[in-house]
Amino acid sequence: MRSLLLRLTAVMVGLGLAIGGFGGAQPRGPVTTDFADETGSRLQPDRDRSFWVRPGDIDKDGDLDLIVGNRPGDPALIRAMINQQGRFENDSARRIPAIPSQLPFGADLGDIDRDGDLDIALAMGGGQGGGEPDRLLVNLGNGLFQDETANRLPGVVINRSFVARFCDVDSDGDLDLFVGTQAGEPARLWMNDGTGRYSDESGSRLQQVGAFSLAAADCADPDRDNDNDLVVGTGEPTQGGVNQVNRVWINSNRGFFTDETAYRVSFEQGTNTLSMKYLDVDGDGDLDVFACNNPITPPTIAGRAVLWINNGKGFFSDETALRLPFGVFNCVDFDYADFDGDKDLDIAMVRVQQTPQAPSLLLMNDGRGYFIAIDLPVEGGNEGGNGIVFKDLTGDGKPDIYIARVGQDVLLVNRNPGASRP
Repeated sequence: MRSLLLRLTAVMVGLGLAIGGFGGAQPRGPVTTDFADETGSRLQPDRDRSFWVRPGDIDKDGDLDLIVGNRPGDPALIRAMINQQGRFENDSARRIPAIPSQLPFGADLGDIDRDGDLDIALAMGGGQGGGEPDRLLVNLGNGLFQDETANRLPGVVINRSFVARFCDVDSDGDLDLFVGTQAGEPARLWMNDGTGRYSDESGSRLQQVGAFSLAAADCADPDRDNDNDLVVGTGEPTQGGVNQVNRVWINSNRGFFTDETAYRVSFEQGTNTLSMKYLDVDGDGDLDVFACNNPITPPTIAGRAVLWINNGKGFFSDETALRLPFGVFNCVDFDYADFDGDKDLDIAMVRVQQTPQAPSLLLMNDGRGYFIAIDLPVEGGNEGGNGIVFKDLTGDGKPDIYIARVGQDVLLVNRNPGASRP
């Protein structure tokens, strides 16, 4: 059994350092975190090149399973990791249908046909000039999936999709599907007819100007007008000589979107955003935005995580320098939960795998949306990764951390005595 219990203590010192404008991110005192690296006892050995991971109870037994996206050439392109009392069994061959060997850049889980189980949308990135259509894998009710793309997602082949996000954009109670693509191909908005069959209404519902890559997206109601808006992350800093920025698309009328970025985001942005989500970091009841930015070329634009604070009406200010510690670089994915049971949201952030390797981070919230960073442990060295889940995976009510990576994936079990269900 590979089990390593690490107690890490982080104490904020040197507040107000000029480096990075770190000023206001103040903890309440010494912070301790307890994790056990229980990869060896809870995960089967693997050498896959995992690209992302998504949680969901696919077999309806009351615990969270994991869907992991791999690269062509791995034993399974999509891995179904079934939770067996906190230990995960790779049951991909039985549960996931054969999929052509294109690269699945992204995925989302949701109940598209309203039958009470989770289905899967895959954004099939493929390659320039070739590829496969995006995929809909429908759950047959017992965690076994069937590829029903031809019947449910007809008509359009997207060669280079990067992100898939389920969202009810027209407030009719079913899940529509947003797909972000790489430059040269328009983003897609697929509308659900209520039975899990989709029609492409991108042309009438999305306001798209120019060509830009979309590598991240989330859907929620930051302006609190009772419909879901989109925030999308631009995967490249410049395209065609034009500076690209992350965008806020506001739902103006039952699923028709207007790009209001210039109106609502009045600050300069650095991009290459690979993960972006709405969450309430400061406990004021509105949704802020956290984004992971990967290092880019030229290096003058830092690949730093960023934090936008909502004023309550869907207008954002960049408070990264004030609220995040300086060292939140090389971030490729993150997830959030209440790690320590203090009723605020903490953030687990995974860094890109590289040499030399910087540690992935737990960002601890002081209750007001100011964070300190604590290195995450992994036995044998902190090895980075590509995707992360921060949820209760062992059934004890405490959020654990799963890191999908090239080589052996990692499971860190939360042993913090004060933690509670997120």
